[in-house]
Amino acid sequence: MFDRSLIERLEDATATMVPLQKQGSFDRIQVSILENLRRILNSRQGCCEARPDFGMPDLNDAIGQGAEAVRAVAHSLKQQIEMFEPRLKNISIRFHADPNNPLQLAFHINAMLNCPDQVERVSFDTILGDDKRVRVRG
Repeated sequence: MFDRSLIERLEDATATMVPLQKQGSFDRIQVSILENLRRILNSRQGCCEARPDFGMPDLNDAIGQGAEAVRAVAHSLKQQIEMFEPRLKNISIRFHADPNNPLQLAFHINAMLNCPDQVERVSFDTILGDDKRVRVRG
């Protein structure tokens, strides 16, 4: 159960496909986490009536607004990951400026993944583009 998010478990319950043989594999857990983060970080606060704090705040004013906006986005990223991706612990976020694309906010995220049988360090990148979408790569 640890290797899939709630959404994935619900989708599997209604699917007619045969589940993967390696349900608990580390790679599957990483893929599940990345998909969950994509859902969380591309949702907007207020989209879920049961959890109004789910999703990122409006980021329209963040791009190109300097250090304070960068800190605010980093704080929001960390807060959302801590609240809605419980498989990740000890999350640290670092901003990466791209001189070739100053309107893009890129962050490198490190965390500990606590699997039932092992603890692994994971890292991935999030990029908030000028299209206001968050891309997550692991």
